[in-house]
Amino acid sequence: MHLEHPGRVRAICSGVLIALLFLIPILYVIMIALEPPRHFLQNPLSPPIPTLSNFGAAWQQGDLGPEVANTVLYSVLAAGVSTALSLLIAFPIARKMIRWSSWLYRSFVIGLCFPLPIIPLFIEARALHLLDNRPGYILLHVETGLPFGVIMLTAFIASIPRELDEAAFLDGSPYLRYLRTVVVPLAWPSIVITFLYSLLAVYNDIIGPVVYLATPSLFPVTRGVYNFYGSNESDWTLLAAAVIIVSIPVVVLFAVSQRQLLRSTLGITGNE
Repeated sequence: MHLEHPGRVRAICSGVLIALLFLIPILYVIMIALEPPRHFLQNPLSPPIPTLSNFGAAWQQGDLGPEVANTVLYSVLAAGVSTALSLLIAFPIARKMIRWSSWLYRSFVIGLCFPLPIIPLFIEARALHLLDNRPGYILLHVETGLPFGVIMLTAFIASIPRELDEAAFLDGSPYLRYLRTVVVPLAWPSIVITFLYSLLAVYNDIIGPVVYLATPSLFPVTRGVYNFYGSNESDWTLLAAAVIIVSIPVVVLFAVSQRQLLRSTLGITGNE
C-alpha cells in the first residue's frame, strides 16, 4: 500500500497512542465507578454491570457538596486575584517602566523553580490571623500562580506594539482603563492560561488544607476525598465515583475555556 504522506500517518498514529495512554486509566476508573462493589471484587477486569448508586453513596457519605462548593470558591477567587495581580505586575515589567525590571523578572523565574515555603508561610499566616478562615485561605493561595502568571503575561505583553501605548497616552486614556480596554482583549489567551494554571494549583492542593484549615465546614474537596479514602480505603467503587465527581468541575471549565481561548486566538489573527 502506497502512502502519499507517511509523516502525517506517523503523526496520527502517535497522537492515537498518546490519547490511548491517557484515556485507558481514565476509562478504567469510570468502569470501576459503574461497578457494583461485589461484582468488582469478584472480577475487577470484567465489563461493568452499570449502576449509578456509587455516585449517590459517595456524594452523601463523603459530604462532597459543601466541599466542592468550597473548592470552587477558593479556586476561582484565588485564581482571579492572582491573574489580576500578574497583569498589573507584568505590564510595567514588559514595558520597562520601573527600575531593575529585568532583575524583577528574573526573580519571578527563580520563584517558579522553588517549592512553596510552607513553614514560614504558616508562621506568617498565624501572625496575621489568616488560619482556618475562608479569606485567609484564599489570600494564602494567591501566590501559587503568581510567578507563572507574571512570566506568561510579560512575554505576551512584550509582543503588543508600543504604538498602542503612545496613542492611548496622547488620547489621555487612564492607565487602568487602557489595561482593561486594550491590553486585556489582546492578551486574553495568555490571561486564560494564567487563570487556569492558578485555578488548578488551588484545586489540586492537598497540603494547604491540612496546614491552614481545621474546621470541617471549611475543607475543600481534596481534604474531603483524603478523609473519605481513610474511612473507605477498601471500597474502590465508592472511591472511583468520588474521584469522578471531584473531576467534573475542572473538566467542564477546561471545555468552556478552550472554546473561549480558540475564539480569542482567531479574533487576534483576524484583526492582524
